[in-house]
Amino acid sequence: MVRISCDVCGRVKNRADQGWILGYDLQVETRTGLQRSVQFLDHWYDRRAPEFGAIHLCSEKCRDKYLEESRAA
Repeated sequence: MVRISCDVCGRVKNRADQGWILGYDLQVETRTGLQRSVQFLDHWYDRRAPEFGAIHLCSEKCRDKYLEESRAA
């Protein structure tokens, strides 16, 4: 069984929870530098949640905080 938790606040997702945000934060290193792409899906997909680079956010507030922190990095 896969346990999903918010990547910002740590809240654990229950099956009945609505409003969770699934996205991807991927980095690609090339000879000339590092590229980073953050993308959010339009709704939650249980089957895609455990994929490489997936990010799990429990609310819009956590999404905004994640983006804010990722810009600072």
